[in-house]
Amino acid sequence: MFTGYTDQTADVFWGIRFNNDRAWFAEHKREFQDAVMTPTKALAGDLFDWFQEEYPDLHLNVHISRIYRDARRLFGRGPLNDHIWFSFQSAVENRGEAPCFWFQVGADGYGCGAGWWTPPAAAVRLRKLIDNDPKRAEKLLKQLDAQPDLALTGQSYARPKGHADELVGRLYNLRSVSVESMRAFDPMSASPALTDWVKARFRVLVPLYQLCEQAYTMAE
Repeated sequence: MFTGYTDQTADVFWGIRFNNDRAWFAEHKREFQDAVMTPTKALAGDLFDWFQEEYPDLHLNVHISRIYRDARRLFGRGPLNDHIWFSFQSAVENRGEAPCFWFQVGADGYGCGAGWWTPPAAAVRLRKLIDNDPKRAEKLLKQLDAQPDLALTGQSYARPKGHADELVGRLYNLRSVSVESMRAFDPMSASPALTDWVKARFRVLVPLYQLCEQAYTMAE
């Protein structure tokens, strides 16, 4: 059961940011396990159980990231990430192409959200679903707008695809979809209340996830 992050959680991540090498991490690996991975795995487990109970039809799997960056994508950076994340999605393979819920904790704080960083063909399928049922998209966007700490972002098309409804057009003209809420470390992150905070935001994001998941699984 998740009981909260500690001051040491932030200290470990800031240590990584300023000492990004394997030798430093080897000396602080126990602190990383105790202050970062143990509570993160507990939070992921609690949220997975909640998804299984509340939304079994989503058939979600959980994936927890590693602290080491992909060696093929360092681009001059150190070998360590200054954050850890976990995701929930139905895909086991090709996770990078499927919509997901996610939670992140790192040097700058914590946050959660949902997203779909879509390839072009999938974005076309998403627009088809919106064209077939614009009221569905309108409803979920109004639900998002009612949550002031959840922001809809994403990469827009250079040439907008257009949509008569201005509200729905915000989603229609995105080639990738992301909704997130980020916060600095605070008393909530140090308590079990963080679990309920994440649940409340995931609950709002379920309709968006379902829309993206339907587009993801549609036959081309």
